[in-house]
Amino acid sequence: MIALSWEDWRAVIAVLRASGLAYKREHADQLERKLEQHGPDEATVTLHLTDDVYLRSYNWARWQLGIPLPPE
Repeated sequence: MIALSWEDWRAVIAVLRASGLAYKREHADQLERKLEQHGPDEATVTLHLTDDVYLRSYNWARWQLGIPLPPE
């Protein structure tokens, strides 16, 4: 379960798409489908990502955007 603002999720999706790698574009598409179930007026959007690949993509995107990673 990962909670970010709607805008941060949009930024994560944009970074994944910008990588140009097919598997990251697929992850971006899946994240976007989940995000579409929420509105930009929500302060925080929590998405449940259980696949390790999603978590690695999420951490990579946060790092690329300069968003601090949560403490372990």
